[in-house]
Amino acid sequence: MKKLLPLILFTVITSFMAVGQNVKIEVPIVKTGVADIEIEDDEGIVIDTVTISVSFDDAEQENDEMDTMIDDDLDAGWEGDPEDLNVLTTGLRFQNVNIPKGAVIDSAFIVVTSHEAKSAEDVAIIYLSGLAYDNAAMFTEDKLLTSYDQTTTSVKWTIAEEWGLWTNHKSADIKSIIQELVNREGWSFGNSLGILLKGSDEQGASEFENAREFESFENISDPEDGGDGLNHPERVPKLVVYYTAESATLIVPIIKTGTAEIEVEDEEGNVVDTITINVSYDDAEQENDEMDSMIDDDLDAGWEGDPEDFNVLTTGLRFQNITIPKGAIIEAAYVELVSHEAKSAEDVALIDITGEAADNAAMFSEDALLTARTKTTAKVRWTVSEEWGLWTSHKTIDIKSIVQEIVNRDGWASGNALALFLMGTDEQGATEFESAREFESFENISDPEDGGDGLNHSERVPKLVINYNLGTAIKTNGKVAQSLEIFPNPASNSISIKLPSNESAHLSIYNVCGSQVLNQTMEAHDKIDISALINGLYIVTVQQNNTIYSQKIRVE
Repeated sequence: MKKLLPLILFTVITSFMAVGQNVKIEVPIVKTGVADIEIEDDEGIVIDTVTISVSFDDAEQENDEMDTMIDDDLDAGWEGDPEDLNVLTTGLRFQNVNIPKGAVIDSAFIVVTSHEAKSAEDVAIIYLSGLAYDNAAMFTEDKLLTSYDQTTTSVKWTIAEEWGLWTNHKSADIKSIIQELVNREGWSFGNSLGILLKGSDEQGASEFENAREFESFENISDPEDGGDGLNHPERVPKLVVYYTAESATLIVPIIKTGTAEIEVEDEEGNVVDTITINVSYDDAEQENDEMDSMIDDDLDAGWEGDPEDFNVLTTGLRFQNITIPKGAIIEAAYVELVSHEAKSAEDVALIDITGEAADNAAMFSEDALLTARTKTTAKVRWTVSEEWGLWTSHKTIDIKSIVQEIVNRDGWASGNALALFLMGTDEQGATEFESAREFESFENISDPEDGGDGLNHSERVPKLVINYNLGTAIKTNGKVAQSLEIFPNPASNSISIKLPSNESAHLSIYNVCGSQVLNQTMEAHDKIDISALINGLYIVTVQQNNTIYSQKIRVE
């Protein structure tokens, strides 16, 4: 029985250490629409109307009344004379929170930018709680923030520090709130979550106005200058979460592959200038059996034209440096796109998504059709039947089966490129609507003289998002590596490895992205120097007598 105990204990330790990829995510409040606001002169006369970007993901309530959803600041605490006690509550909703269900939240907080200077004496007592929903909905002026279901967990944030103007501040740690939300039965990777910052009058009357004011998405300093959240993204509220999980998230945008010269014409069509812009040959478009220009400000998928035309459109997207090791388990994957043109829900597009059956996908060219490339057997149907605005973000259906097939290929290696195809179909039959959906390319040129390409509007380029689990990623000749005993674990400067025999062995250490960070020959009882490794999770593999052994370690 004594001989079995170390094995049982080791199994428990191994299971515990399997949960260990350290991930940080930062999620800002994002644009949800636009609104027209009036500009007044010094005498209060309306002299102009301008359109600004707005978000209905931040909201404010005073006592039992909702404030306007288009405001340049948010308040939490209470304000007014001591006898007034106007209690203020702020609601913040964060979209596309890429935390897998079951993750362990290490720490979490809200980062805000002050809208007004406050002294340390202006103490605000704020209680933070979460909206108890699997996928939080946008706020409206018709529903009080305090009427939403809230988490059983709440956190008290006592703000007793000096605030400057436009200085950054972070809330108390709200990891318990985030943990409760991602533990919900219906929570899913990529869902939205909401946080309430509720004022309190428990401190009693005070000569100080204790609300703390911070920037909203709109944060309008001068609406004529378009001073909204798209112009000052560094000021919008952000959710920052550190978590540990078996899963990790990779976000890969289309990137620059070269430059090109384009001609600038005047209103009469005369060429008045030639400028150089950044371009990418990793996004391409094909209409029927003809490739489109590789330098275009949008991409189309579906079909367009009159019903009798059936011009079928296919988009190709190639993503480089996919740092996912062979054999990783893909838990979720999708492409995030930014619309190039508004579409109604009636403009239904049927798009088949598949991948290229290649170990390392090559760049596109105008000389080879996208449809000529060999496709994966995995294919998913994306039925786009939702309203699209202008420059609004949308994500495809889950394409994990496609990505899984590619990273399972014999020749796949971490750092390779993969290609996806969004292929239009005419099977829905004739319709009065032009059903192609148009989204931003890398070039996304709004005004070429302003250099409006993918480097200037990086938030608009197509992105591939993959949530994956290392699983049994380390194999040899198709066999999963055997467990390895390493101590100490966690470690900081060096580790010792218990080998099955005294023969020499070959040691490799990989980071969570599959990149090799240490490679050497070792003898039994050697101490391995890991002092050069940064903090995080690693996989140690040792090959001895044609057998591979592996174990995860944490460097602290």
